[in-house]
Amino acid sequence: MQTPVFLDHLPDVNTVTGEKPARYRLARNKALLELMLDRDTTWTVRRNCPACGGDCAKSKNFSQTLLEFQRCSDCNTIYAQRVPSQQTLDRLRLDIISRKETGDTGNTREFEYISLMNWISLTEARLQRPLDKVVDIRFASHATAWPESTRRLSHNRSWDFLPLSLENAGFDNIGERLRNIAPRAVLMPTELDRVADPEALVRTIKHSVPAGTVIFIASSCADGLEYEILGADSPSFIPLDRLTVFSIKGFEALCAKVRLSVLEISTPGRLDAVILDRYFKTTENSNIPFWSGFFREADQNRLHDLQILLQRSLRSGVLRFVLET
Repeated sequence: MQTPVFLDHLPDVNTVTGEKPARYRLARNKALLELMLDRDTTWTVRRNCPACGGDCAKSKNFSQTLLEFQRCSDCNTIYAQRVPSQQTLDRLRLDIISRKETGDTGNTREFEYISLMNWISLTEARLQRPLDKVVDIRFASHATAWPESTRRLSHNRSWDFLPLSLENAGFDNIGERLRNIAPRAVLMPTELDRVADPEALVRTIKHSVPAGTVIFIASSCADGLEYEILGADSPSFIPLDRLTVFSIKGFEALCAKVRLSVLEISTPGRLDAVILDRYFKTTENSNIPFWSGFFREADQNRLHDLQILLQRSLRSGVLRFVLET
């Protein structure tokens, strides 16, 4: 099932190219550089594609800056050749959370919750069964307003958050919490790109929830036009946050390995057109047949139509899957 999500308006490109996102990218790249210079950091050996298992020796180089990335020749997934341990990644994420500004309550991003709750509600209606107990696996955002937003807006739907913890290695703590809660739905909107072993996380969820649990996963999409044109120059590509960028074919292969049923695939990204528009109108020597002329002459109506086309053809930069155990 493919479900395009139509645009009401084009978002502001500054949400990914402004001063605050730029500071975040610099901080993450600084953390990565420090990891690579630290002789005590343990890295995996050269790994194969974490989506389909394709041989990394047959993949093509995607980026060689700081951390080498490959684009899988079999499924088009983008992935880091080597990654640090999950505990190291968790420690860095906790450091980001601890440094958040005191006034960062998350209110300015409440629209994200509204979008996610609409996604769950539509799926609930299609399946004709209640998804009234949700576990939210979201380690990147611990702002205090997020739980309050769900209480106010989720219409009697219980919403549990799994906090990031260094107490247990791997994902054991996630599995234990899921078994205790026994949710009807698991939401994971930002995590799969950032973990050392995506398959291990998906397997942990699958084996820790009751049969028939619906899993909502969102991540970046390697099939998106933004990555196809800009590659590693995309402002969305932050190595520590994009250790794996799944393609649709790659994530379907992962679901088959883990034995999860795919109920829905969509790419409801909203920023591809404005990011590419900004690039072609501000970058010197950005001469790509067709696309250079397209964006240099594009007005808002043309960008709006392009973004809808990308959503409907599964070519935007955001990937969403609905799965069932």
